[in-house]
Amino acid sequence: MPLISEDNSNSDYLNWKEWSIDNFAQLSAFDKRYFDSELKSLPIEDGSPPLQILEIGFGNGKFLQYCVDLGWNITGTEINPLLVQIAKEKGFHAVLSENLLELADEQFDLVVAFDVLEHIPQDKIIFFLTQIKRVLKQDGICLLRFPNGDSPFGLANQNGDVTHVTAIGSEKIKFFASQASLDLITCRGEREPLLEKSLSKTLRKVVSIIFKKIINGFIYLVFYKKRNYCSDNLVVILKKTRA
Repeated sequence: MPLISEDNSNSDYLNWKEWSIDNFAQLSAFDKRYFDSELKSLPIEDGSPPLQILEIGFGNGKFLQYCVDLGWNITGTEINPLLVQIAKEKGFHAVLSENLLELADEQFDLVVAFDVLEHIPQDKIIFFLTQIKRVLKQDGICLLRFPNGDSPFGLANQNGDVTHVTAIGSEKIKFFASQASLDLITCRGEREPLLEKSLSKTLRKVVSIIFKKIINGFIYLVFYKKRNYCSDNLVVILKKTRA
């Protein structure tokens, strides 16, 4: 049984997302800064041989291109046959997979899943994480990003896609990770690179970050101990340290 709803495999959904062969793997300077900022704190060492990376749900291929540019060996999975075909035509190693069962054990140093977990029914998430653990090498790292279920700031992302079925906050992901026997290293808001495409957007980002820090501090001191209240998305870093 597929973990992720098959609704996002139809052409109407791809058209709505504006994903096509024409814009596949188009990595902007801002995209690169974002991926740089998310990955720089990970406890992984780049060297020889190249890192083995798995991206689950590669979508329009931006992270695939990012890894190729760094010289990493990247495998991508999708449930959408058209996206897999496009990725292969563009020269990427792509696999059609609904549950990772097509992948061998202990292959990858790093597994990433950007905006995937919210597509998975809650009763399937522990199985999903155990499959990630299976394909990770010992001491391998997993990075997950999903809408922030701890905050109203995450509602637009959570409710902005008809295929999102599960809302996840920091306490819920702790439970899921513990049940999959993965160590939770970090649960935080997503990174926000300062430089945008224009000066006006950059200035607006500066003002936004200042106000978010003030609100985060107020919420933490007065209401409850969450430092990521103003983040649209949560980012979780898990590590495989147990067999």
